[in-house]
Amino acid sequence: MSLALQELLLCCRGLENEKATERKKEVDRFRRLIRSPDTVEELDRTSGCKASKGSKQLTWDAVFRFLQKFLQKETELLKSGKANVSATTQANRQKKMQEISSLMKYFIRCANQRGPKLKCAELLSHVVEVLQNQFSCGAYGEDYSSILLKDVLSVRKYWCEMSQQQWHSSCIEL
Repeated sequence: MSLALQELLLCCRGLENEKATERKKEVDRFRRLIRSPDTVEELDRTSGCKASKGSKQLTWDAVFRFLQKFLQKETELLKSGKANVSATTQANRQKKMQEISSLMKYFIRCANQRGPKLKCAELLSHVVEVLQNQFSCGAYGEDYSSILLKDVLSVRKYWCEMSQQQWHSSCIEL
């Protein structure tokens, strides 16, 4: 595994850290790494390589799964917070929700910038799941609706990979 992918893997594992401050540092590091041409090139190479499908190589899909776990963890923490809080705390929660969903949107756009790299079924399943959940839709709905329209339904390759049921469930969300 290349140095760029090793650093990204460590960063992805850091997104699972129990400490919020550590996760925040890793989010900043993640944005920097995913912008790096070396990282993008390596992820493109390992994602397109037939031999890496069953190996332990880091791919766009593997990074996407790390981000899904991160989003789930952050959502659970936000959901478990007290309902009656100050305006400042509420504003901080809103800002955190915006940062989380924009990170996911940013990653998906980086992954698919040079053509679709993510598995359609996983991407669509995740987007629909978020939009169907009342709490997460309220938290991330705007960004996820944008992802569905601009990054899934507008991509010709994904059209061919979607089952009739997936088309139906994604269109109901609109």
